[in-house]
Amino acid sequence: MNDDAPLQVWKARRPVGRGLAAGRLILTKTHITFEPKGLAARVDGMRFSVATKHVAAIGTIEGQGGRFARKIERLCLTLGDGSQWEFVVDDLPEVVTVLGAAVPRRA
Repeated sequence: MNDDAPLQVWKARRPVGRGLAAGRLILTKTHITFEPKGLAARVDGMRFSVATKHVAAIGTIEGQGGRFARKIERLCLTLGDGSQWEFVVDDLPEVVTVLGAAVPRRA
């Protein structure tokens, strides 16, 4: 099996400025990738990819919301350097479980 072949794919949105860029979150044997689609792919080029070995933690975080926007719980990937990347996904508990199982445990 090719290491770049998708094991799981979810519809996802990534916070960008005051909006969300639509795309898909892809789990492969070695990476977690966000591929934008539509206008986000043509304008922003907001692709994200990280090797699973560099992910320190996977969990959820409450979204910022806004004055009139509701707060949406988001997927949060914390990398080894401490940076956090957030994504809005439809089936959050399933995504957290699957990605958590895919990330190597740190000793």
